[in-house]
Amino acid sequence: MLRYRLDRIETAEITAENFRRDLDFDLAAYASRAFGSYYGDDEYGPVTWRFSPEATATARQFVFHPDQSITEEPDGSLIVRFEASGHLEMAWHLYMRGNQVEVLEPAALREMVHDHRRADFPALPRPDYPTPCSNEQKSNALGVT
Repeated sequence: MLRYRLDRIETAEITAENFRRDLDFDLAAYASRAFGSYYGDDEYGPVTWRFSPEATATARQFVFHPDQSITEEPDGSLIVRFEASGHLEMAWHLYMRGNQVEVLEPAALREMVHDHRRADFPALPRPDYPTPCSNEQKSNALGVT
């Protein structure tokens, strides 16, 4: 199956070609196997991240994956679990969180991000920084109707 990001398609044309969709195909189930737009059967599996107690409040505001589960640990840290592929996109996402998140699994992702966990910049928003908003709120703020 080919996957395309709609926001990257520059032109399209109607052709005489067609196909018949497999009636057993479940788009939501298929999409949930990826983190963002990246997908690969070879990477698909359990993902577990541990957010530091300092990052818990911010991390709790995000839905990292539609099938995630979260567990608050006794020390105040937050464990996020889901199954997906897309290690590179996960690494980009984790980088902005500095050393406030640790990859517990998979090992390949943990190795990918290990040398890039940083404590030398403020990875978390300041307490007075606005919380994430919906696309509708963003559009309203930009005056887009």
